[in-house]
Amino acid sequence: MKQTDVVGAKPKKRNKNLKMQLQLWALMLPGLLIVLIFKYIPMYGITIAFKDVNIGQSLWDGAWVGLKHFERLFSSELFGTIFKNTIVVTFVTNFVLWPLPIIFALLVHNSKSKIARKFSQTATYLPNLISMVVIVNIINLFCNGETGLLNIIRQQFGLDNISFLGTEKYFLPIYFISEIWATLGANAVIYIAALSSVDTQLVEAAMIDGASKVKRMWHIDIPAIMPTVVVLLIMNMGKMLNIGYEKFLLMQNDLNLGVSEVLSTYIYKTGLLGGQYSFSAAVNLFQNVIGIILVIVANRIAKKTADISLF
Repeated sequence: MKQTDVVGAKPKKRNKNLKMQLQLWALMLPGLLIVLIFKYIPMYGITIAFKDVNIGQSLWDGAWVGLKHFERLFSSELFGTIFKNTIVVTFVTNFVLWPLPIIFALLVHNSKSKIARKFSQTATYLPNLISMVVIVNIINLFCNGETGLLNIIRQQFGLDNISFLGTEKYFLPIYFISEIWATLGANAVIYIAALSSVDTQLVEAAMIDGASKVKRMWHIDIPAIMPTVVVLLIMNMGKMLNIGYEKFLLMQNDLNLGVSEVLSTYIYKTGLLGGQYSFSAAVNLFQNVIGIILVIVANRIAKKTADISLF
């Protein structure tokens, strides 16, 4: 082959790759525009955390007040209680309950019965499709102080009624139990998908060597999904203080306020209901800054220990 032919082939290949990249960029363009318009441009709104902006004013209005709203947050008598409640809920959700979807995915993946696998996946995923309002109504059907199913059962044994949602010590256990029921199947989906890519030859070799099902899970399945586990754990660190307010707000009443008031409900009440947009923006900014710091720290630790990272 002549040298000129080789040189001429390179521009053709380069032009072909460029055309393919242009097609990919064209496909990505709508998504990039959506992220830019709805995620990045609105970030200018965080400036109101350093201003006094009232109802009727735009983001460009209002006087700069510096760290006034942050000082108000940290000096508030409620801040200690709210921050503690948020930390407790997020710690239990992200660390204590975090292994449950993984364990469930391992059990489903290693089940011999196809019917049992399909039924368990469907049954545990269905609650994720239910509205949060309906979920809280189901909780009330069980935990109502007078007509709840649990109190009806207690009455049959001659026991007094308990206002479960009106007693602080019962609020968080009810919240966590209902959270497991509502999210277990949905959180396990990604782990089940990751387990489907496990090399079957490794499993067959382990079975020939006499490895039990537990040992196969420990030495084959778990290492195979470990990158997925670590990446999701790092991403969850970003939501460490960011809890959805809907469920807490619907389960909340004056009697359980000491354990049910978290940062997200506080932002909702002060911002949307109280009209204190600047102060609620400061609280939300504090919440997100902590999340970013935790993601960076968790990513660095994972990179050093397991050589797995997001960036």
